[in-house]
Amino acid sequence: MRTFLWVIPLFGLCACRQIQSKPNTKTLDFGAFTIETPKSWTQIKERGTDSYVGRIAIDEKDTIDFDLGWYSNKLEEFDPVIMDSSMMADVDTSKEGNRDIIWVKNSRAVDRDNYRKNNVSWDTFDGRRAKIVYPRQAGIGTTGVYIDTLWISRGAVDHFSLYGDNLKADIEKEVLQAIRTLKFHKF
Repeated sequence: MRTFLWVIPLFGLCACRQIQSKPNTKTLDFGAFTIETPKSWTQIKERGTDSYVGRIAIDEKDTIDFDLGWYSNKLEEFDPVIMDSSMMADVDTSKEGNRDIIWVKNSRAVDRDNYRKNNVSWDTFDGRRAKIVYPRQAGIGTTGVYIDTLWISRGAVDHFSLYGDNLKADIEKEVLQAIRTLKFHKF
């Protein structure tokens, strides 16, 4: 009976270690921050003019970018251009900017929010309020995070964004999981 009582805590300790370890992940260290990612993801160094930028290669096609600085991408989605179909004859739809116009019968009766690509939610990571952006339809839109006030340096506020566009559905989920592991280190 004594041996049995001794084995139970030992078994429990081993079980806890297995739950905590994540054999398919690694920590990428960018100096100013770390992020836990799948083992296959790799760091790509980039050069920024006025901020600290970089990229993470996810696979042969998908990448995510980060920007830490004064002018980081706020991951804002602009209002879609919606026009009455009665005006279609007056617009050259072959031009680059006009290809994204959404034509409807009555533009005043349309809720523009129905035509947005992304959802937005808010959370806190590493003690900082974060805007999380993710596509409404998998593979179409932006997946990422924006932190408005990371810290103040040289008298200005440093912002942070990490995001990818039009990622595959399984990659979107992995990016959203990785974002939750962000840890920042002022450098």
